[in-house]
Amino acid sequence: MPVDWKRGLPPELWQFVLGHLSLMQLRLLKTVSRSMANHCRRVLRSPEWQAWKANEHAMEMEVATQAAQNYTLPLTVALFANDLCADCDRCFATIHRLKLKLFTKNDDDDDDGPPDSSKPSNWSYDHLEENGDYDIRVVDMLIDVHGRGLCGSEYALRRVLADAMEQRVSRGDGGHGPDERAQGMCDTWFEEAVDDDNNPVWGGGRVWRHKKHEWRFWRLLLEITPVTDVGGSYRWMAHRVTHQAQYGCERDDVDLLHLCANCPGLLT
Repeated sequence: MPVDWKRGLPPELWQFVLGHLSLMQLRLLKTVSRSMANHCRRVLRSPEWQAWKANEHAMEMEVATQAAQNYTLPLTVALFANDLCADCDRCFATIHRLKLKLFTKNDDDDDDGPPDSSKPSNWSYDHLEENGDYDIRVVDMLIDVHGRGLCGSEYALRRVLADAMEQRVSRGDGGHGPDERAQGMCDTWFEEAVDDDNNPVWGGGRVWRHKKHEWRFWRLLLEITPVTDVGGSYRWMAHRVTHQAQYGCERDDVDLLHLCANCPGLLT
């Protein structure tokens, strides 16, 4: 009597059987039928299958290759994954809108107009480092930092990141002093003028921003990495750099500076 494979095996047994297959074999089986595709998808997102190093590596390379073909907004990213790595600290965001433009630090060098933000070579480290001639300006932004706030400006993003760093250090999880890491994100201070009832006096306060202690904005972009939801124990997987582009590829994972250099028009 023939076995009704569609109804004869419970989902748990399907997962056990298909769990012995590689990513390539599972992708092939997904084309058989919709129900088979669901079984394969459940295996691919399971912690048991992803625990094998060969499967993890295959998934990592697949994500890096496929995701990089069609970057669009909204884009899910991880922020400072190496610092905010504990479950209670992990910081993810959805970029709904982000437009970045280059400008010349020295006004005397701006006679020929602003630098071309769509030219990949203009986003090289030589231009953006301390002795470089360009800096980055946020033209438009709407970033939903999950569970922490909506950011519509560079200051807002810096403030949210500084708060996340302060919370981490206050629990003794960080290797830096209580202020060092947070100051690197945002070092803006406010002098408030209040009346006898402790209410703010309109126009009486001042804002102080100490740029000396803050990270340059391009360094923040290096710590914001696109991720893909792969389920399992990893849940979010960063996109590995699988090709050596001319600019912005000195790190293992794709970051926003890499996208500025290699995906003109997406964020620039």
